[in-house]
Amino acid sequence: MVNIKFNYEDLLSGDAIFMEGIGHFKSPQLKELKPTSGIGNWMYTFYLNVLSWDKEDFLQYAASAAVHQVPLLEKSTQLTVFDVMTLQADFRTLLQQALSFFIVEKLEWQEKEFKFSVLDASEKSIGSICRKNFDTVRDVCLQMNYINLDKSNSDTLKHTNAKTKALWEAAQAHLKQQSKLSSGNKNYTIGNIISKLCAAGIGYTFHNIYDLTVYQLYDAFFQYGYLRAMNLNMAAFANHGGKQFDINDWLKPIKE
Repeated sequence: MVNIKFNYEDLLSGDAIFMEGIGHFKSPQLKELKPTSGIGNWMYTFYLNVLSWDKEDFLQYAASAAVHQVPLLEKSTQLTVFDVMTLQADFRTLLQQALSFFIVEKLEWQEKEFKFSVLDASEKSIGSICRKNFDTVRDVCLQMNYINLDKSNSDTLKHTNAKTKALWEAAQAHLKQQSKLSSGNKNYTIGNIISKLCAAGIGYTFHNIYDLTVYQLYDAFFQYGYLRAMNLNMAAFANHGGKQFDINDWLKPIKE
């Protein structure tokens, strides 16, 4: 896997970032995660989980969805996670939906080449996603989302047909099982962060915060927490003195 790290300033800008040979990656705005006008937080977190699965995670999910080919896939040591996620149409569609939420251009499956073509507005191919670059692609998608892999559940999903409903129900069962192993930290859920920042009186309200991207939300949250800590240090220094306080500490970046 090619290890590519996007520039912090570019990630913070909220603009889509272009990667040669693939396309433009975006961090979704919070309004895109709303349950009515967007895809809903459950589906968003599920997309993140899909992109973070290793081969064993996917096979566990496939088994919960009663896929008959799972025993054969488990025996194969040559197949990559991209291979096993795209061999069957239902799961290939799921992967395509997850990728499409974080990539600006349209994705189209090419059966002969066994890859997704990335098409611009004129339907011209500007890149592709295949087994060779899939790990890089999904790592970049997670970067755009502050690498937030919180798992949540919902019973209020809408489905286009029975087949889709069965697939999502299998996914929910899988995530519930996984959540028993790792409950996650509820302090860092998107809903809690939105609520805290809106209550903090620093300019964010429920009317404007949904214009932020996911990346911008997490950055604002952690920066706010860091500055609060610095203010406490300053107050302690002012009252008690000491040699450990540096007036310029508040300028230190919170990300390398």
